[in-house]
Amino acid sequence: MNNVYDILKKLNIHPIAYQKIKSVYLIKDKRKKYIIKLNTNNFDIYKYLLSKDFTYFPDFYNTSNDNYDVLEYIEDFKMNRIQKINDYLKILAILHLKTSYKREIDLNEIKEKYEELINEINYLRNYYLEINDRVDKEMFLSPSSYLLVCNISLIYSTLSICEERLNKIYQTLKKEKSIRISLLHNNLLLDHLITNNKEYLISWDKAYFDSPIVELENFYRLYYQDITVNDFFKIYESSNKLTNIEKELLLIKLSIPKKIEFTNNDYLNTLNVNLEINYLKDVYDLLVSFKE
Repeated sequence: MNNVYDILKKLNIHPIAYQKIKSVYLIKDKRKKYIIKLNTNNFDIYKYLLSKDFTYFPDFYNTSNDNYDVLEYIEDFKMNRIQKINDYLKILAILHLKTSYKREIDLNEIKEKYEELINEINYLRNYYLEINDRVDKEMFLSPSSYLLVCNISLIYSTLSICEERLNKIYQTLKKEKSIRISLLHNNLLLDHLITNNKEYLISWDKAYFDSPIVELENFYRLYYQDITVNDFFKIYESSNKLTNIEKELLLIKLSIPKKIEFTNNDYLNTLNVNLEINYLKDVYDLLVSFKE
């Protein structure tokens, strides 16, 4: 705590109360409240965000030489979950837009990622073929088996379209000179978006640079039960327009089915099959209708 007091003294912050919550201190003085935590090298990220005119994070007061990050404490106003998801997506769009730059394409990296996706598609196709063969031998279908066989064509069709589109994108990317890279927040829990007089993103410890579609795929996979895929793209692209290649590649990655794990509990099996089929139905129409 002595190091914390030294930093507070240097910043002319005179605490009248404090509370330790795990590794974080909540400090209060006569003016406002502050959050203090061990330095996580976020100082350079905060400076970078300011240089890009991105201000959706709390004010910070420390310098790069401090052992702790000192941030303004922002009271979070409780709000509707769906509205918070929408707001989070809008902020990510602004973040990606303001921090984007072109990076020269690494053909080896592109090839590696392409082969990973193709291998995943082939594995899933074989997996569901085996499941289908097993179900065909059942004398009496369980609810989960019946639901799966009624919709297995959707899985096969989706995998085939993803494979076909992915092959075309790979050939296109081999001719491109650059791809778009942005800073990704990469810490997508809803608790990390605070709403007060404006929106604030906190917990930048995991931030790094990569294609925006990496973060968008993770975001949609987390919250797809709360937002349709059409609304997802509409909200994001209202602030940051994706290129055709970005959008189609993201659609492909979102459309690749998950491996449904089957257990001895057919109630849970049926729930999992139903969840995955409903997910695929939502993304399939957009995937099929996408025009280059």
